Amino acid sequence: MITMTVSGGRPGYLAETLDSWSAVRGLSARRFRFVVEPGPELARCRAVLENFARRRVARSVEVEVNPERRGVRANPHHALSAAFATGAGSVVLCEEDIVVGDDVLECLDAVPDEPDVLAACAFSRRPAPQPADVLADTGFSAWVWATWADRWTELLEPRWFEAARAPWDGAGAGWDFGVERIAAATGMRFVGPLASRSDNIGRDGGVHALPEEFESSRAATFAAHRDPVAWRLPVPARGEPSRG
Repeated sequence: MITMTVSGGRPGYLAETLDSWSAVRGLSARRFRFVVEPGPELARCRAVLENFARRRVARSVEVEVNPERRGVRANPHHALSAAFATGAGSVVLCEEDIVVGDDVLECLDAVPDEPDVLAACAFSRRPAPQPADVLADTGFSAWVWATWADRWTELLEPRWFEAARAPWDGAGAGWDFGVERIAAATGMRFVGPLASRSDNIGRDGGVHALPEEFESSRAATFAAHRDPVAWRLPVPARGEPSRG
């Protein structure tokens, strides 16, 4: 299953992002679930979602509008919890302002479901050029990622809110920092591509969007289209890129 958090305030970004998802190979086999905050552009966001549903590019489309605003920590938690409650074995979490390459699901599916892998991440901060077919250990990125049911129920869900708190003055606060802290505390790792399968377009209007930092946040290796590749596996020892 794929679940997307939507702010209810940025229909333009949402439309561009869903255009990118509409081209993703393998989407027709996936359920797509949206969790929408009651923002100032809710009506326009709902129209974008209805247009996406009419394309019939996903196996099914479900839209949940929160009765009141949950916020940047609680809404992703709720989105994942609700998705796993359907019985999904794994869930991809994405956001309204992160576009994806057409092979993003192939990439995430190539990450091995191993007990010490906490999540598969689609975004790469590495400089260009990078080989398009190599997976390696990576830092965590919230810009499209996936995890498995057991890692959600046993590790992420029960620690989500506590881990999101800054443990000392000056430490990062937020659920993405929390996921990193959970991995560090449990000796787990993240795996993703050297060449990014997602990219940030959310320059304006986001809770943490800083326009002056936008360009430096982009993925230097992102491409909207890539031909299918034979991913170089297995993932090697920690910190070492795969060499096939």
